[in-house]
Amino acid sequence: MATLESAITGAIASAMANTAVYPLDLSKTLIQTQHHHRKKTDDDDTKVDDTQHRKYKNVFECMKDIFNTKGIKGLYQGCTTSVAGTFIMNFCYFFWYTLIRKRYIKFKLQSSSNPLRISTIEELLIGIIAATMSQVFTSPIAVISTRQQTIHDPESAKFANVVKDLYKQSNGDITAFWKGLKVGLMLTLNPSITYTSYQRLKKIIFKSSEQFDSDTLSPWQNFFLGVVSKCISTIITQPLIVAKASLQSVGSHYQNFQQVLLHLYKHEGLKGLWKGLLPQLTKGVIVQGLLFMFKGELAKRLNQLLLILSIIMKRRLKPSPLA
Repeated sequence: MATLESAITGAIASAMANTAVYPLDLSKTLIQTQHHHRKKTDDDDTKVDDTQHRKYKNVFECMKDIFNTKGIKGLYQGCTTSVAGTFIMNFCYFFWYTLIRKRYIKFKLQSSSNPLRISTIEELLIGIIAATMSQVFTSPIAVISTRQQTIHDPESAKFANVVKDLYKQSNGDITAFWKGLKVGLMLTLNPSITYTSYQRLKKIIFKSSEQFDSDTLSPWQNFFLGVVSKCISTIITQPLIVAKASLQSVGSHYQNFQQVLLHLYKHEGLKGLWKGLLPQLTKGVIVQGLLFMFKGELAKRLNQLLLILSIIMKRRLKPSPLA
């Protein structure tokens, strides 16, 4: 598949998948950014504003409370920014991932006479480079989206108001829109692990059918591979996901992700580092499964459309027989 085609289908599929599970994503973020404090001592200089009116025990309680107080619209607070950010991030990721992987394969074929074989480490590195490129461009959108999700007042959660407040609170420091970039770059391991696992599992599980391309696998095969690969990456990187959400949430006074992790461990124990794992895992595996399923189907439909357009163009350009 061409680089641009892969980027477009990947971005559209990701936007569709994230829209489908957005209420779960919103609840997951609220749970991850709520902090339980012991009695404050004089030597505890970490301050975190309470931006939520209550603490939630689970995602169902969170969604129920949002629905009761804000209605169905409240469950999609910040959805537009989040989905737009997801579209741009995945477009960048799939574009760079496909481009770099194709160039690397071409380089290996030219420099070696041995049969082509890309190792797991090579797949991982390609994914990290691609994810790093996308993070730099999309970090401001992630910051705005997280703040929209963690603001209680719907009016204050509007895109323009969030941007204005963030700029004002940072005293005009534009780098505030890239807060959490360091941990975001570390989280490039997440999609890298996901797509590396996907590539490995695809060859291991479906090797007998010799169907190695996502646009030739069935929707359920792609869904299964997406779910399993996302489970692996989410469990490994969950503490960093929690730290990033806490850094970017409204009212956060954390300066870096190390401070977040230390605070969570000190006040909530080791389990605090994996806080919100179940909704994160649920949301992640559903989105990843739907993403690969949608991407595979979109790729098939796009190829069919291009074939039809090619046939039509050839017929129009074909010279008419002489009378």
